[in-house]
Amino acid sequence: MIQYLIVGALGLISLTTMCLFLLVKEGTKGIKSKPYKTKSGIVHTAEKFRENHLV
Repeated sequence: MIQYLIVGALGLISLTTMCLFLLVKEGTKGIKSKPYKTKSGIVHTAEKFRENHLV
């Protein structure tokens, strides 16, 4: 009986996370969904902390 509860809880958690991955459009690496313009007129799509690029 307890194994069904554990499997059901894990299934619900995995289904929820898959739905969140499909619905959330923003990235997690500092990329904006919409570009923004600074005071100098330059259009940016990334946050300031992305100056040190990962290679």
